[in-house]
Amino acid sequence: MTGEGLYGEHAGDRMAVSNLLQMNVEQALAMDSAVEIAVSDRPYNTGGSSLASRWSPDNPDAALMPGFVETLGEEDTRLDRMEMGLGVWNENTRRYYSVKVLRENGNYIIDELDGQKMLVFLDPLTSTPAAVFWDTRNVTIEGRNISLDNGHSIQYGQIYDSRGKLVAVKQPQQMFTRWYGFSLSFPNSEIFE
Repeated sequence: MTGEGLYGEHAGDRMAVSNLLQMNVEQALAMDSAVEIAVSDRPYNTGGSSLASRWSPDNPDAALMPGFVETLGEEDTRLDRMEMGLGVWNENTRRYYSVKVLRENGNYIIDELDGQKMLVFLDPLTSTPAAVFWDTRNVTIEGRNISLDNGHSIQYGQIYDSRGKLVAVKQPQQMFTRWYGFSLSFPNSEIFE
């Protein structure tokens, strides 16, 4: 996830990393019309042993197999283990935005990451969070469209100007994950509240 070699002859070396974003086919095609889509014929859930069938709010630990829980080490209990959210990071900062807090804030948060303005939002198509470096004061979410300042908008996970032209934007390193995964990868992370 961080690109750092932990063991072996490449321990300490870093390889380039990029974001692996959650999106649907429509969004992938908007990002790159030449993208190739791989579809598996493997059944998704056949035995009732999926995470969704084991988890419940009354027993969040049931979602994780006991053998796996034993490998977690020292857990950060500031949030529930199974809380979903977006973790962002760079060399100086590691911060987690829970989906719950995003929803409480109208499905978006305007924040800064080391002095750079950042918009964290729940994508209207996939209900998954994403972050872009973008300086905006006004955000309006209507249906599939997120309207920003100066006629800019987010559609299909991409920012477009008032003429409908795609605008290149930078994104922080980010990952949509459960709290335990982010906090174990990045101990003592900040939590946006």
